[in-house]
Amino acid sequence: MLERLHEYLTKQNITPTDEMMNRFRKFSDMLREWNEKINLTAITEPSEIELKHFIDSLTILETRKVHGSVIDIGCGAGFPSFPLKIARPDLDVTLLDSLGKRMAWLERILPELGVEAECVTARAEEF
Repeated sequence: MLERLHEYLTKQNITPTDEMMNRFRKFSDMLREWNEKINLTAITEPSEIELKHFIDSLTILETRKVHGSVIDIGCGAGFPSFPLKIARPDLDVTLLDSLGKRMAWLERILPELGVEAECVTARAEEF
């Protein structure tokens, strides 16, 4: 699992460490597990999560030089910001969404995955 992601990261000059790949794997597992309790995504097949959530989220690295701080407005289940933060732990990431149940889920899984990011539950125009 996650061979395509490993190859993609390498092409982006990101060294896919075991720790990083384990975070992606665990994030995929948790997404599928929690999706049964709260509606997070319609994409639930592991290979589709790898392609449509992880790799698609990281395509920003192909077109933009990403530095410093990133805010994901309307982050939903954490895409694209969560995969970006896993691949680029040097970034300061803020996840913003108005749906409290999604933000509660993200706040719960961040520490379990060892990922640091700020979660804000608010409407974009109010934040």
